[in-house]
Amino acid sequence: MRKRFMKLSVLLLVATFVVSGFSSKKEYNSSSMFTTDIVGELADVPFEYEVNMKSHHSVPFVGKSLEGFSSDVGFQESSNNYKAVNRLGYVGKYQFGWSALRWVGVKSKKRFLNDPDLQDKAFEALIAKNKFVLRDYITSYAGKVIGGVKVTESGLVAAAHLGGAGNVMKFLCSDGDNVFADANNVPITKYMKQFANYDLTSIPANANAKAIL
Repeated sequence: MRKRFMKLSVLLLVATFVVSGFSSKKEYNSSSMFTTDIVGELADVPFEYEVNMKSHHSVPFVGKSLEGFSSDVGFQESSNNYKAVNRLGYVGKYQFGWSALRWVGVKSKKRFLNDPDLQDKAFEALIAKNKFVLRDYITSYAGKVIGGVKVTESGLVAAAHLGGAGNVMKFLCSDGDNVFADANNVPITKYMKQFANYDLTSIPANANAKAIL
């Protein structure tokens, strides 16, 4: 009698298991990838172009304006770090040397490093001065190809920022044979190409430009 009861119990358990295995209840994948009832905000999945976008191309887009020129030169020089000081003593977002600082009327490196507005004004003053020094060369060479590089006003101004206006003149007068490179072995031709065709018309050539707030 006891054995018969045990057999019946086993059969009942098997029957229950089989029935539950064919239940009409739907199954859901437990992976969070397929979950539709998500609590909170969805993650913002970037487009491919956003993933590949360099930091100096981030929005807001300032393009080829003076603001774009300042931002792009600053990024090249220091990743737009106003506190940057390199091993050679060049300082700030635009990596000014002491002679360039004095040329635009800045007398204190400490103040310069602690004042982003002063740095921006100094950069604008340097643009104005370099435009004045190079004014005849800009008029004579703009649009021409020298040493395989198309000459533009902004390209010459950027090259002067890197290597000085005098070395830009030597490059042009030598028909591209005399190419100055800075202490990091960056040639002025790189800046001429990289910073070509920006609109710097809002800053007139001015031999007396100073960084004044």
